[in-house]
Amino acid sequence: MRRISSTALHRTVHGAALLIVGLLILEPLLVTPPVQAQTARLISDIVPAADLAEGFDPNAILDDRDIFNVEGMTLPQLRAFLNSRGTLGRIKIKDIDGEEKYPADIIWRISNSYKLNPQYLLVVLQKEQSLVEATRPTQKQFDWAMGYAVCDSCSMDDPSIQDFKGFANQLEYAAKQHRERYLIQLLGRGTTISGQAPGKKVLIDGIEITPRNNATAMLYTYTPHIHGNLNLWRIWRRWFSLDFPDGTLVQGKSSGKFYLIRNGQKRAFTSRLVAASIADVQKAVIAEDTELSVYPDGQGISFANYSIVETPEGKLYLIVGDTKRLIESKSVFRKFGFVEDDIVEGTEEELAAYSDGRDITTNSQYLTGILAKDPKGTIWFVQDGERKKIPHPAFLNLYFKGKKPKALTQTQIDALKDVGAFTLRNGELVKSDASPAVYVVENATLRPIASGEAFEHLGWQWRNVITLPDKLVSSYPVGMTVDVQTPPTLSEPILTSAETSL
Repeated sequence: MRRISSTALHRTVHGAALLIVGLLILEPLLVTPPVQAQTARLISDIVPAADLAEGFDPNAILDDRDIFNVEGMTLPQLRAFLNSRGTLGRIKIKDIDGEEKYPADIIWRISNSYKLNPQYLLVVLQKEQSLVEATRPTQKQFDWAMGYAVCDSCSMDDPSIQDFKGFANQLEYAAKQHRERYLIQLLGRGTTISGQAPGKKVLIDGIEITPRNNATAMLYTYTPHIHGNLNLWRIWRRWFSLDFPDGTLVQGKSSGKFYLIRNGQKRAFTSRLVAASIADVQKAVIAEDTELSVYPDGQGISFANYSIVETPEGKLYLIVGDTKRLIESKSVFRKFGFVEDDIVEGTEEELAAYSDGRDITTNSQYLTGILAKDPKGTIWFVQDGERKKIPHPAFLNLYFKGKKPKALTQTQIDALKDVGAFTLRNGELVKSDASPAVYVVENATLRPIASGEAFEHLGWQWRNVITLPDKLVSSYPVGMTVDVQTPPTLSEPILTSAETSL
């Protein structure tokens, strides 16, 4: 709720409540109690450890785009979302013009009028009155749908707040408050009426909070305590966080940071250069940083592929993918043509993110891998005593552009261990030349993508889909379908607000 209560301010002005309400009508609900001097507590004193582990950050609850991205949902998506939950998908309610409309149409109108994300409006409706998922909503839930004008200790029967009552009114006033008051205040004078601002430290529930963006400053202005905003974050995470296949390269839209999704965690690259040494950054999925907050932080990826890293103890490692290979000695180091200028310093903590590969000795060969051609014309990828067959010329353009195969004798080829075919990399988008179905590669398995809507919702780009021969595509096992939440189609009749059991 938009709360104005349980503080020293209300105790001192309790006898002047009507005057305050009169001021609120002129400046709707912009009075928020000043932060009182108190001893700062730890966030872990209030927020459960599970929420902190899953990414809740009280300084960055949502991104600005989460509130202001008016294209966060299409109208059909909004209708389908409500159809799949509660009763809002099958009733009609009076809009401010007096006409009976579907709730989705009212939300859509207000979203576009005030340039707010319809997803955000849905989350606030759920946070304040559990209205989106309510199967038998009460009149009270509709009347105070967004918690606007209602304080913790005041009466909902107060005559001075009745103008704000009603589903459409609540959405209208709350949306107006966000766009035309909070945002204008932040852009104009740098703070909201309650003193919230990005970079400004305040105490919320005794916790030192420093909002990192306008969105978080606005959230604390609308709901000036942590618990309510934690609930909002939980709902947002449950409804709108994305579930990426393992091995997906993702870039945060606001932060610009690159992450590798691996084993349910997001592993941050230290730079774009490091990410580009391992994957094609042009194919990275772009996602809101708050959508990525659902993933706990894994160990960072600090070094570019094929970097030579020296520890404080003087050990030298070659980084190959997600492994580190110990270089046995300085003589081995020199044998392979490495020079001192190639070395970068690293810590044991940074190297702990890499699993141990085989040691590099004088018998090692082709450390960084080469393309090789046997006398029969077959192309192989050769690395450290092993060979992988290149199954189709498309792989050469995908992963070895501009590289020419080295001719090897059959004896040289036979001396290498055959470890199977070279496989598509994780995150690659592929289709057969005999079918329009699109798949994403996950650990040498093809996961079908349920629909074009699911494809675009997860941030993929059609230009990155690669067409391969049907025989090659069919050689991969098929895994679980990738889909976003698919709402059911309701067969129940549409009811007007007068017919619902409120």
